[in-house]
Amino acid sequence: MWWPSTLVQISLFRALHGKEDDDDDDNDNKKRISRTKFFVIVLACSFLYYLLPGFFFKTLQSISWVCWAFPNSVTAQQLGSGFQGLGFGAFSLDWATTASFLFSPLISPFFAIVNVFLGYFLIVYIVIPISYYGLNVYHARNFPIYSADLFTNDGQLYDIHKIVNNKFEIDYGEYAKQGHVNLSTFFALTYGFGFATIASTLTHVGLFYGKEIYGRYKASTTAKTDVHTRLMKNYKDIPAWWF
Repeated sequence: MWWPSTLVQISLFRALHGKEDDDDDDNDNKKRISRTKFFVIVLACSFLYYLLPGFFFKTLQSISWVCWAFPNSVTAQQLGSGFQGLGFGAFSLDWATTASFLFSPLISPFFAIVNVFLGYFLIVYIVIPISYYGLNVYHARNFPIYSADLFTNDGQLYDIHKIVNNKFEIDYGEYAKQGHVNLSTFFALTYGFGFATIASTLTHVGLFYGKEIYGRYKASTTAKTDVHTRLMKNYKDIPAWWF
């Protein structure tokens, strides 16, 4: 088995420690720089460029033309902002932000990127707008569309300290005064779908690999042991306390 992210490290180690081709002409070798020098140059350029979006010009992390076109519109900020909205039409010039989508897009297979993007598009650009603007599920418009904070029924920040006593137990009297805890639409749906992915893992394995797993299990009980297994039976088992 292999995983795409491991290929990056393997390629890097081979590039740095592998021998240069001996068949190249001397003139060609003079024109080419060494692999180590090229690696150091790329590393230095990457480090220097990251100072711009990381420290000096953080706007490069998410550029939204929707917010620029409608700076006074709350709806435009909710839809277009890459920091506090759905990021519709926003783009990034920061590689760290791009790689946070599904690690590096240069590593992940194309089908994995498309799979995640389709799920993201369905939830963020279809389900969330319908729940927030169309259906107003659980009075969603009383709260920001994108936030990880907790809110009261009137949209104010929920004071957790008031409902927790010194023993870190819930004070039900104070909880009744403040009311139920409310989440933003984005946070509630992504949190719920995050739990759903755990159950969907079992479904995915059953649908795509169930037949193979059953075949391997059946073969393990009926098939004859191979020569390696017969040879290993001549040795004593490892004591359990070794583990």
